[in-house]
Parts: sequence; structure tokens; C-alpha cells
Amino acid sequence: MIQKKTLAALEKVVSALAPLDPEARRQVIEATHTLVEISAGRQGGDEKKPAKRKKR
Repeated sequence: MIQKKTLAALEKVVSALAPLDPEARRQVIEATHTLVEISAGRQGGDEKKPAKRKKR
């Protein structure tokens, strides 16, 4: 459900930016980027663990 909402929002953003010239589009993207809080991430928390073998 969240993926559909995210895709719909992204489609609206792209359609809103389409009529702008490249410089205005860049300014909007930069301004939006400053509003988004970006964390340091999980620092290796996304590493894949070795697959466990199934017991027979």
C-alpha cells in the first residue's frame, strides 16, 4: 500500500517539474533536498547474513 502511495506522489512531482526549465527544476530539487532529513543510516546493518542450512 505504501509503495502505491509513494509512486503516486513521485508521479505528481515529476509531472509538476516537467514544465520548468532546467535551472528552475534544479532549484526546486535543491530546496526540497534541504527539507529532507537524512540520517547516517545503519552503518552496516543492511549486510546480508550467510544463509542458514536446512536441517534434514
